[in-house]
Amino acid sequence: MSNRLKVVAINGSPHGAIGNTSLMLRMMEPVLAGVGIDLEEVFLASMRIEYCVGCAVCMEKRACWRQDDHAEIIGKMLGADGVILASPVYYRHVTAQMKTFIDRSVAYAHKPRTAWKPGMAISVSGGMGETAVAEYLAGTLRTYGAFSIGSLTAIAVAPGAFMGIELVEARAKDMALDLARAIKEKRRYPATENDLFFYLFMRDFVEREKAFMADDYRHWQESGFFEGFGAYVDQSFSVPPANDQARKEWIRGMIAKEADKGQAKAGEATDRPSGPKSAATCRELLRMMPLGFKKEAAGALNAVYQFEINGQENFVAHLSIADGRCTYVDGPHEKPDVTIKSPADIWLAVSRGEMNGQSAFMTGKYKAEGDLTLLMRLGSLFGS
Repeated sequence: MSNRLKVVAINGSPHGAIGNTSLMLRMMEPVLAGVGIDLEEVFLASMRIEYCVGCAVCMEKRACWRQDDHAEIIGKMLGADGVILASPVYYRHVTAQMKTFIDRSVAYAHKPRTAWKPGMAISVSGGMGETAVAEYLAGTLRTYGAFSIGSLTAIAVAPGAFMGIELVEARAKDMALDLARAIKEKRRYPATENDLFFYLFMRDFVEREKAFMADDYRHWQESGFFEGFGAYVDQSFSVPPANDQARKEWIRGMIAKEADKGQAKAGEATDRPSGPKSAATCRELLRMMPLGFKKEAAGALNAVYQFEINGQENFVAHLSIADGRCTYVDGPHEKPDVTIKSPADIWLAVSRGEMNGQSAFMTGKYKAEGDLTLLMRLGSLFGS
């Protein structure tokens, strides 16, 4: 028995191996084989698959009563390491062969697999509908325990006559490598709104109709899906890394800034910079900052802001805030609460409002160490 990995591709084209859909699959085959993955192509046109008659026996008693090749194909897909759904566009949708196969898979749509294997969609058209069909096929992958890593589409009007064939071949190779990596590394992608919508809809459906959909309801219970969306996608929300106090200070800062704008509109502002904004150097700016200190915003705050300035100027100084007063001191403090390390021109630009302070920090234009909530409070502590 072979231990090689396998991708099963379901080809819905009635043209079989001579069709463009199969040619696109064969563009991927050498790349997959080169990394130890076999590609098995299943031609639906050569299989016997009867229509779904909507009897709902599969929802009630697990299996479909029709005796044809559908169950065997499903077995191949569920046992594969990766799945591909491929179909040309026939009158703006998948072919009749592919649609019949998908319709017969309704039991698996109501009973989502607990596995999450990589899959992809392939579609080709004469110039209309291939992206929509690929999207439809990608959305159907979950029925067979797979998730989409992407789609391969093309335009072709005759067998082998692809529009931009060299680009189609390059895209096919890239997709094959992505699929191979996803399989070998057992990758998962983050949950999406499509996963959430399906979960909410199907959970409500199965719970509401559990007397009739007895087997579907039992499957959801046994799989633990009723425990929540996280159990369904096998993912969970992380603990928020942000300090809630920092968020509150950020909101206060925005409110204070808006209040300052209101005062300016009342005619109190002039075109000429005043106060700390009029400083020509960073040292001068820091020395003038106590002039713009807002005692009411500080409240009972006791903190030391240390500034390590480099670039055009090189010095260390700190601002000491205590008892409703702010004092500038040359030199370092033995235990500052927050230390701001910045090139002189960057801190001048931030202080003058020429550069967004938060964006500058997030992009590494300056650094801060210590209590970052104090950094967030600067805007509210010092007037403009």
